[in-house]
Amino acid sequence: MRAAAALCGALALLVLPGVAFPQAASALPRAEPRPPAERRNPVVAATERSRGAVVNVSAEELVRVRVPTPGADMGQLLFEEFFGKPRFRSGYAVTSLGSGVIVSPEGFVLTNAHVVERGARYRVQLLDGRELPARVVGTDPATDVAVLRIETKEKLPFLAAGRSDDLMIGETVIAIGNPFGLAHTVTTGVVSALHRKVGDPRRPLFDMVQTDASINPGNSGGPLVNIQGQLVGVNSAILGDRSAGIGFAIPIDRAIRVAEDLIRHGEVREGFTGISVRDEPVKSDRIGGDRLRVQVSGVEPGSPAASAGVRKGDVVESVGDSPVESAAEYRFRVRDVPLGAPLRLGILRGKERVPVTVRSVELSAEKAEQTLQQRTGLSLGEEKVRGGEVVVVRSVRRGSPAAEIGLQAGDWIREVNSLEISSMADWRKAAVQARRAGQLVLLVQRGFAAERITFDVD
Repeated sequence: MRAAAALCGALALLVLPGVAFPQAASALPRAEPRPPAERRNPVVAATERSRGAVVNVSAEELVRVRVPTPGADMGQLLFEEFFGKPRFRSGYAVTSLGSGVIVSPEGFVLTNAHVVERGARYRVQLLDGRELPARVVGTDPATDVAVLRIETKEKLPFLAAGRSDDLMIGETVIAIGNPFGLAHTVTTGVVSALHRKVGDPRRPLFDMVQTDASINPGNSGGPLVNIQGQLVGVNSAILGDRSAGIGFAIPIDRAIRVAEDLIRHGEVREGFTGISVRDEPVKSDRIGGDRLRVQVSGVEPGSPAASAGVRKGDVVESVGDSPVESAAEYRFRVRDVPLGAPLRLGILRGKERVPVTVRSVELSAEKAEQTLQQRTGLSLGEEKVRGGEVVVVRSVRRGSPAAEIGLQAGDWIREVNSLEISSMADWRKAAVQARRAGQLVLLVQRGFAAERITFDVD
């Protein structure tokens, strides 16, 4: 009883009104809190202005599974593979993640071509977590730029484009994206270098912006933002499997020019000048070996280049204010000049430097087809086979590159630059792209055998 009374007395003390007890002191010192406004530095402010326009892009690829015809022997299966229409059962969807940035209130999204190149259906996720369907407006693999449009009637937050022609090495930039599926990740760094050449040697990208802002798989298509919260680049590539502090972005000036063409026309409209170029190796004491010069290998009669006075044998040293060191770089820089705008070329003719200005005209599908026929010696047509259409070689000009390779009338053209074709309309569209790229890669089938054959058609 005495113990119980003592316990009740102790409990009573705990609830006595007006009695204060000292609190235990903190084991570690704490800084005085500062108002958020005092911590909102330029990076925070730029991030706040930008994050709402960044989206995660998911592309679903429909994969079809081949189903053999019951009871078919090997000969029938091979016939189906090359000539017929094999049966497929319902496939499954594989989702790949990338990033994008909304560049207009109507929902146009700027991203990379390689993010959307194999998808069948697309969805984007906004900062608030909503997922909305999107469709591809157009892609340009040559610059790795693509445009999606979000299918909604509401006005969306967007990020205004700045400029990339005045970027300074060392200035602060911010990368926002979806690395490894971690949505709306923000990293910061500086512009490490400008005018970098990166990518596949067969299809390099020039004039890329190098940054040490951490860019990883999944960042592709996301924005590179300056300290003012303006879009200055589209993150596109890393060096190796991991960024290691070296990432690359497409300059926004180029990305916007390509995007505007894709939105207005569904493709990039490029100018035709009539100039063909090739790499010419020359001895260089400076580098202790051969270096490349860009030599004019041909000028088409009646073309803008012919009217401007460009001659076969001229050496192109620069396009605009940028020096060129290879035929691939020349073609890339010519693509940067809008259709009809003056194209300033620095020409070396013998020992004399001659400035030349050429105004390009639009390259029509008919003109592209005619040029490819002249360069290769191939004349193509359509044939129906078992209810389907194929593109076949009608004739091969004697002594032409196609004849030297051994192509024959009756050969089938199944692909052009990795794009399947089944009609002359497909061929003409592919011809324009091949003419722009300066290279024509054909998948040619003869019987059950198929082979890829490459022509230079610049």
